[in-house]
Amino acid sequence: MNKIVEDIKERAKNSSDVFFREVAYKDKRVYLILSDAMVNTEVVSNFVVRSINEILRNTQTDKELDLKSKIEKRLNGDNINFENEIAISKIKKIDISKEDIFKYIFSGFVVIVYEQEVYIVEAKQNNSRSIMEPSTDSSVRGSRDSFVENIMQNLALIRNRIKNEKLLYKEQEIGRRTKTKCAIMYIEDIAKPELVNFIEEKLNGIDIDGILDVNYLQEFIEKENDSSFPVTITTQRPDLVSYYLLEGRVIILVNNSPYALVLPAFFDDFINSVDDLYQKSKNVTITRIIRYISMLLTILVPALYLSLITFDQETIPTKLLISISSQRESVPFPAVVEATMMMLAFEILKESDMRANNISGNTLSIVGALILGEAAVSAGIVSPIMIIVVAITTISGMLFSDINVINAFRRWRIIFMIFASLCGLVGMGIATVIFVASLVSTYSTYLPFTYPVAPLDITESMKNLFTRIRIPKDKTRQKILTNNLTKGR
Repeated sequence: MNKIVEDIKERAKNSSDVFFREVAYKDKRVYLILSDAMVNTEVVSNFVVRSINEILRNTQTDKELDLKSKIEKRLNGDNINFENEIAISKIKKIDISKEDIFKYIFSGFVVIVYEQEVYIVEAKQNNSRSIMEPSTDSSVRGSRDSFVENIMQNLALIRNRIKNEKLLYKEQEIGRRTKTKCAIMYIEDIAKPELVNFIEEKLNGIDIDGILDVNYLQEFIEKENDSSFPVTITTQRPDLVSYYLLEGRVIILVNNSPYALVLPAFFDDFINSVDDLYQKSKNVTITRIIRYISMLLTILVPALYLSLITFDQETIPTKLLISISSQRESVPFPAVVEATMMMLAFEILKESDMRANNISGNTLSIVGALILGEAAVSAGIVSPIMIIVVAITTISGMLFSDINVINAFRRWRIIFMIFASLCGLVGMGIATVIFVASLVSTYSTYLPFTYPVAPLDITESMKNLFTRIRIPKDKTRQKILTNNLTKGR
């Protein structure tokens, strides 16, 4: 047997999915090595094996070129019938001493070994699912397609929207064992070179056994970030990615992950939505104000309730105070215990609802929201006002889809509740200072997370926070992201 084939077989340790096949004709022997799970067997049988048999039968030892020379000649394009005979678009010769042969075997290539020469032919099995609607980033009026686990298919979704030679796609492999294909994308004459170089250095510095999802890269990129808020945007939507590319941001794609990573990210990116572009600008202003109010409600309402009930009853109108006191008369627990129990119960319910299937999730919602809440009030464990507080908090948080943002709001809600239970409104003031300090000290890549509020950019803050300029009048990009400020250039 060929020494190269013996070495590959020894390294494969008789793994059942690594298949070896010998094609022989007279004194000529060609060996095929492939992963049965990764290749299209019809392509291998109908094209690769048949083409090799034809080449062997047409090769004569004395009068014509030997097999190696003939293959090399065809690879160099000297024979115009090469494509008709092999019928495979991607075939190349490799140096087995410099390249990992198993990377090709487990990527859907057929390895052809003849004497001491090694060639690879692409015969990948299509294991990717079809394009569907986004499961996490719902769209009201935007496009309905979403990324899938195939990186080339994701690239096609973006290329379909931005047909420009300045949109660059750069691949690299990350992971000593997984050898995962990762790529960054950016528009060359819009994105700042220093931003691109910063992200490339981050990726080049990653040394890990394997990358299984884009969130692995997120951990490495955010490793200096101590804030609970994410400093990268994770999305399934190619229209959102295309929008960010045109603004000067950098995108990271990872094979086998249906998400793209957007860098840098600012705080207002998690409040606003790309769907705002598909609505009338005047209506968007109201919607954005509602989102910011909802953010404050989901963080502050439980803490405000504890402050007013525990320490600052004099700030509550008399009639309302009498109503709340009568509701709490039968409750055996202090307000802080009551609030903690109900918030914990609803957080458990929400986590269960997220991980259950649709049928079970609907059941959990009915049991938790109606039966559990009503039973708790009837039993005198909690007061009706506490149910209202939890409901407002939960509903306000449902306006946000990013799981990391939701968890960040949850963390700060707990911090505000702790300070409110200790010091009342004064404690809430202290927690607010800590919250603001944490935000303004956070950076995404090397840019401030709270831009354009801190550092203050009046033009950009007026443009992006609460309002949306009509598309025909929106002629400039954010100067913090690009040197090409004028859109259309």
